[in-house]
Amino acid sequence: MLKVARILTEGVKLAGTLTLWHGGNLDEYNESVNHKTGRWEFGPGLYLTTHWETARKYSKGSRKLYRITIQSGNDAASTQIAYEEAVKFVKETVGRAKQKEVLERLSKYSSRLSADTFINIIINNDAIKSSNSGVLRSFLVQNGVDYSIQDNAFGWNERMVVLFNMGKIIKKEVIRGSDPIDTYDLPKEFAEDPNA
Repeated sequence: MLKVARILTEGVKLAGTLTLWHGGNLDEYNESVNHKTGRWEFGPGLYLTTHWETARKYSKGSRKLYRITIQSGNDAASTQIAYEEAVKFVKETVGRAKQKEVLERLSKYSSRLSADTFINIIINNDAIKSSNSGVLRSFLVQNGVDYSIQDNAFGWNERMVVLFNMGKIIKKEVIRGSDPIDTYDLPKEFAEDPNA
């Protein structure tokens, strides 16, 4: 399925897509990748940005610069998580020392819990170890959360997308130093359907 999508998108700006930069190593990314301590302050996912210079800094050394196109999906800010599912996740994943505090904070949102709020509670309370960040990402995807959008995360008026659902990637290309780049700072909005 992914190969077909790549062929279809070459040279075409598809409606409902967003192209972003990533500096890192995606040769072997998969659903079970975990984060190092202090490296997932906006959530457990693949960090993408519209700002070329930010991605270029992260691509130094043995890493690479990528241009990645993702399909529109469900943002954490506008996606609700069932309170019962959140409580179940906390009881199964969060250590006993933190469980009570996290459950108390979650109880304030028992009638309406956005995925964004849930992620913030987990991260701000250091509720899970970085080695379990992949478990949190899987939980988010299972509950219909594809990514989290953060504006001006690095201070360059950019848009950052923390991608949880790797199935939303429809094109991944390595950009080498000799490759021409037409646009360094990419559009922040998903492409609209020209026929709409």
